[in-house]
Amino acid sequence: MAIGALHADGDLSPLTVARLETLMRQFARFVERGHDTAALEFVTPAVVRGFVEAPTADGLSPGPSLQQFRRLAVRVVFRATRRLGIAEGDPTLDLVLPSRTPGTFRPLEDEEVELARSAVVGSGGTRAAAAWALCEATARTGELGAIRGADVDLDAGRVWIHGTPRTAARSGLLTSWGVGQLSRRLLSQADEPETLVVGGTKPGAALAQSSSVGLLSQALTRAGLGQAPGVRPSSIAAWAGRRIFEETGRIDLAASRLGLRSLDRTARFIGWDWSDECG
Repeated sequence: MAIGALHADGDLSPLTVARLETLMRQFARFVERGHDTAALEFVTPAVVRGFVEAPTADGLSPGPSLQQFRRLAVRVVFRATRRLGIAEGDPTLDLVLPSRTPGTFRPLEDEEVELARSAVVGSGGTRAAAAWALCEATARTGELGAIRGADVDLDAGRVWIHGTPRTAARSGLLTSWGVGQLSRRLLSQADEPETLVVGGTKPGAALAQSSSVGLLSQALTRAGLGQAPGVRPSSIAAWAGRRIFEETGRIDLAASRLGLRSLDRTARFIGWDWSDECG
């Protein structure tokens, strides 16, 4: 049933669906063969940890990335079964794993972004999806509250981000998914150019940022990432910055599009270790 729900989710790429399906089937076999049960209500955190840390087919210990992805697959299973009323809870919630990137903050992974997109669209309404779409264009929580309908150019796939004392004003590039979500949001607001896209309070006010943080934190929680190490609302913009760097190889361009003035700060924000390039 969980795999059927996975295939029905139009916000996941075919590659992500295929990889998650493989891991979900591996998890089912692990539970049935190693723990003699097929009932999810009897799956404990210890069982999940055993699966996440199980050796690979080559007999090697799984690296942090594979461990994270295995846990993500189990979360998808339990999210689907909760929706169907088959099982309650999530045994992965207290499972802390090594971070894939150094430090206490990291960008999201592509697969995590796709799952979160599905979660915000499935939550109903258009506000959360619009906020996520703006963050994919590098907006931070302190910038969301100032963005109005007039700042969004759906035809060009861009949004004007006004900046803060910590970030420069800039034009953000919307993802194709983001264009669709913002189109829905603006339509729901009768396409009023001066209407705030996400914020409902005075732009720049502490309350506006707090509201944005809460909105995105809820989205991360719905995607099963609320307690993921190193993940915060700004991890969405960090993902966007990392993509820019990986596609262009230019840290200066990533800094410019993120509205950051320091290359060192940009590298830390997108999880890039300068020493990797210096041997």
